[in-house]
Amino acid sequence: MRLLSMGALLSALLTLVAALALRAADATLAVAAVAAVAILFTWYAQLHSTDERSTLGLANPAAVLTLAVVGRRPWATILPALAAHTVGAVLGGLAALGLDDRLGDTLVFTQPGLVVTAVGAAVVGLIGAWTTLSIDGGGPEALSGIPAVVGGAVLPLGLFTVFQPAAVIGLATADLVPWDVALVAAGTTLVASIVGAYAVTALVPSE
Repeated sequence: MRLLSMGALLSALLTLVAALALRAADATLAVAAVAAVAILFTWYAQLHSTDERSTLGLANPAAVLTLAVVGRRPWATILPALAAHTVGAVLGGLAALGLDDRLGDTLVFTQPGLVVTAVGAAVVGLIGAWTTLSIDGGGPEALSGIPAVVGGAVLPLGLFTVFQPAAVIGLATADLVPWDVALVAAGTTLVASIVGAYAVTALVPSE
């Protein structure tokens, strides 16, 4: 229960940071801020990992699925973890919505079509799975910033949290992203995380 609460809290904080970052002076600063928070949260999540089980899913619900595929997390914990992240992100989005009148205007960004959203989210999800397994295998936590940067580069700024599906739902709650786009982005990222995990398992020989 404590780990589920921490996952919810991290999703709420990332959502709130992302909503605030959309008021940054330029898009580069916004993406950099979210990438930095993603790295910080991944470092924190990694502190709780053991040889038997990874807790990188604390920082990202997509990582929960990736880790389950490779046996680093029980499948039975997936639904509770996804639910906790979603609840946290929605609460973060509601907090951002409540602050909306006190903040400045958001950066100007266009909303992509559903096909572009799905393709971009698939790319980010695949890269996210690769970085998750790299970090779990002993790689630097700084790798977790890569999906955030890629998401900011291949999709309009409103979807720069696509690497963290719950945060996308949170931004939709904050009325910063259309709900249909957010649901397609989140769902595609989760599916791509599973596919990416199987691809890494097939391409990278086990020791």
